[in-house]
Amino acid sequence: MNSDNPNESAVVKSPSPTDFIRKVGRGKTLSKDLGFDEAREAFSLLLSGGFTAAQSGAFLQALRIKELTQEELDGLMEAMAVPVHPSISPVKLVLNLASDTPRKGGYASLLAADLLAARGLSIGVVHSDPMLSGNEESWIGTMGLVRSAIIGANGRSPLQIADVYNLIPSLKNLRQIRKELGFRSCLHTGEKLVNPWADKPVVLGISHRHYAERMAENLRRRGMTGKIVLGNHGTPDLALHKETEIWEVLPGGEIKMIHVHPGDLGLQPDSGVYSLGFFPKWKDELAQAGFGALGPVLSYHVAFLRYAAGEVSSVREGFVSSGQLSGVA
Repeated sequence: MNSDNPNESAVVKSPSPTDFIRKVGRGKTLSKDLGFDEAREAFSLLLSGGFTAAQSGAFLQALRIKELTQEELDGLMEAMAVPVHPSISPVKLVLNLASDTPRKGGYASLLAADLLAARGLSIGVVHSDPMLSGNEESWIGTMGLVRSAIIGANGRSPLQIADVYNLIPSLKNLRQIRKELGFRSCLHTGEKLVNPWADKPVVLGISHRHYAERMAENLRRRGMTGKIVLGNHGTPDLALHKETEIWEVLPGGEIKMIHVHPGDLGLQPDSGVYSLGFFPKWKDELAQAGFGALGPVLSYHVAFLRYAAGEVSSVREGFVSSGQLSGVA
């Protein structure tokens, strides 16, 4: 280039996939973090097919070893921005079940959400592809209970189900390589933060405390509200045998932590209902008065979801006894 020519300007070369991999892929001690703009550019390139399969695997593996920083998570969510789809009707609460962890049973939070939705509380559910864990069995099984045990054999669930692949079609390009890698990557974390009803509070679950903190900060920075549950197997299901930690992102940007325990509501739900051995019995229990052994479990989750939706000012206030669940408003 002739630098004396005023009509010519220096050409700035955009970073290539190799440039991003070199920066984050030098091991736990030598790797460097991506800034927000770099992360947004890198993930946008990844999602648009700009990485080869080998580069995609190397990049996701490097970030798994290094761990995603706050700026990298924010850049990822900027790249995964979900436009509001005109076919999506308004809801009052969003339950994000984007989970790819092995499950011991079904989703108590999904059953409780359906129970509330059937009685007038509009709830949207975000679901992702459990490509690694075979978690689809739990999803299908629990959805079968939603449509038969609670609503009735000929009923139809009033929940609005939004699939992550439909919301972010570019993720389909990476499905095979993610499955071949065989580990959960930062893309799984990003899927948990997806909310097509961005002006409504989201409830999601995560297994790692440090990521819960970063996810709460990401919601705050995006002007969103929600509850992040340090929950059962990385889902929004509350623990049934101990206290559950929950990060709250409130309107105005305040972040605080609350703790809930079934004993606070006078309940003694058994953690055994999450076992694979008990899950086949869920349908029988749901058919009993007060939903049988699942009654206390659903009461606990109903109380929390009512609180998350802003219907009540505390989890305790949202509690209804097992015998009254059928009359939840």
